Amino acid sequence: MQKLIDATIKPVLIIGGLGTALAGADAFFPRFAVENIQGLEWVQEYTIFVQHWGIMVGLMGVFMVAAAFIESWRLPIILYGLLEKAFMVYLVVTNASYPYAEGFYIPATMDSFLTVYSILYLISLRKN
Repeated sequence: MQKLIDATIKPVLIIGGLGTALAGADAFFPRFAVENIQGLEWVQEYTIFVQHWGIMVGLMGVFMVAAAFIESWRLPIILYGLLEKAFMVYLVVTNASYPYAEGFYIPATMDSFLTVYSILYLISLRKN
């Protein structure tokens, strides 16, 4: 498993990080992102929440890309990302019966992959 992790860690962090960083659109273009990326109805009263969520998740993506190149960042970024992404998957699964969850199926699919990959990464560290 260590060979797999060593061969894939940089591409996974870069591609997953770039996908995660797309949430930054919610911080800077909240109405556009909510309507056109998540496919949800815009609710003006949620602007601050949407922007706050967008910057937090967007920065997570930026830090994931940085962790691809700065090895000392990997463990804390992957640990935090594991918790953040696993919780996002949980939220989408538990809300799947509601139409608003549809706007999060693609990110939840990516987050599912990254959650499993993060667990494998942590297992590989334990074996070393």
